[in-house]
Amino acid sequence: MQEPARDVLSFWPAIEELALNRAKGLPVHDLLRGAKPVAYDAGSETLKLSVESPSLDSTATETLRSCLGKACYQVLGFAPHLDVQTSPSSRPLPRAEAPAKSQAPASMFMTRSRLPANADFDHFVVGPSNQVAFAASKQVAENPGKNYNPLFIYGSVGLGKTHLLQAICRKLLATLPRVRFISCEEFVNQFVQALKNGTVDALRAELREADALIIDDIHFLAGKEQTQEEFFHTFNHLYQQGKQVVLSSDSLPRDIPRLEDRLISRFHWGLAVKIEPPCTETRMAIVRKKAELRQVELSLDVVSFLAENITTNVRELEGAVVQISGLAQMSGKPVTLALAQEALKHLIKARPAPSRVATEDIIELVCRHYAVRLNDLLSQRRTKNLAFPRHVAMYLSKELTQLTLSEIGHFFGGRDHSTVLHAINKIKSKRLKEPELRTELERFELQLRRPL
Repeated sequence: MQEPARDVLSFWPAIEELALNRAKGLPVHDLLRGAKPVAYDAGSETLKLSVESPSLDSTATETLRSCLGKACYQVLGFAPHLDVQTSPSSRPLPRAEAPAKSQAPASMFMTRSRLPANADFDHFVVGPSNQVAFAASKQVAENPGKNYNPLFIYGSVGLGKTHLLQAICRKLLATLPRVRFISCEEFVNQFVQALKNGTVDALRAELREADALIIDDIHFLAGKEQTQEEFFHTFNHLYQQGKQVVLSSDSLPRDIPRLEDRLISRFHWGLAVKIEPPCTETRMAIVRKKAELRQVELSLDVVSFLAENITTNVRELEGAVVQISGLAQMSGKPVTLALAQEALKHLIKARPAPSRVATEDIIELVCRHYAVRLNDLLSQRRTKNLAFPRHVAMYLSKELTQLTLSEIGHFFGGRDHSTVLHAINKIKSKRLKEPELRTELERFELQLRRPL
């Protein structure tokens, strides 16, 4: 009998829900909503997926794979290979995906119906780690363009930045008709497409006619000089008109590599506020809130089990509740501590305390895998065969240890924090675009997190 953790097709509803949550605000959201799992090959760990569309470009395909891969990992404990197949659509093409016109359609602006139902301030669990960001977000939503412009929210992945941006968006839509909410990756893609199609003026007009512009993951602008130029002038136009700008990122503006100084300066004109990982009490409150939304009753021992074992990522707490709920429904069993432990054994076993992952172990694993010598990896040499493994080791050190960027740099030949940050962001960018690298990194993480 196949283990529940690896029964991919049975867990599809939970996977789909988490993937849709990741894809909100992106054009692939509607494609994902109509996607159907066709088959799963356990031997090759390949999930075949049918998408209602005559064709998919490489950007849409990789975005689908990214959203689904991360959702699968949350639910199953591993990311299967995704074989995305297209089929003729029986549904009308969503307006947001209609062919480009000389002028941007009004549907490109956000509407309440396109936001997740729970994307508001009432469903955001406030604690010491995020109360300043929460208060600033409410202030901006109630008084746009007044006190904090721009509002810049930063912090690690899965801590609630996107939720706050969507809550701001929902509140603003009550009084402002033209609110633009978009991920930075999609903004870059739209700009590149507009350059190809000769419709830059239409895109520029759409952005600059916004009553408020909200962009998620603005660090994706790093190194994209032409897009930065366009965004610089758009930002200036909106700011001078008193229009609210809200941005999120994984780090402070000054720590985003290859970001123009003039943009860094403008991002600091308003308020930059950090979201920290939640404390135990806040994690428990988050679990209760997520369970309440799914109408699942969790005992105190189950709530404590989740809060104590999933410590750094709110999104993973939500995924844990989804998986426990799914297993309880499929098995017909009540939600007990034993069921929760069974449902999440792949995740909990893979996550010992952060202190148990040592940088020395990371370096040893990377050297062994890429067949490079330790002295060469830590040297100042920058040849390609050394630079890439070095970047991977720095990325893993940031993900799996509690070391600061400067401390990581010390381990790697005395490099400064900006060099380490540049390396980490390079791997993050490659991970989004290259499924093979994503799978490889996940295997590294599982190996290193395995209990002693």
